Amino acid sequence: MNQRERQDAATYRVVVDHEKQYTVCPVERAIPRGWREAGKQGSIMECLAYIEQTWEHLRAPVERGAQAEVA
Repeated sequence: MNQRERQDAATYRVVVDHEKQYTVCPVERAIPRGWREAGKQGSIMECLAYIEQTWEHLRAPVERGAQAEVA
């Protein structure tokens, strides 16, 4: 099994730090210091999709505020 196949077969969890930065971490590894679980586990693709969706929600209020200032 090559690295890509192992990555696809592994289960990951989404973790977040105090600055709301997100990343993925294999479930069999300890969560790094300064990070906490964000509440999503699954394949790497599922976790990355969750992060993308979460970032969209985080950016939306900021973008709306910037657009209001321009107007």
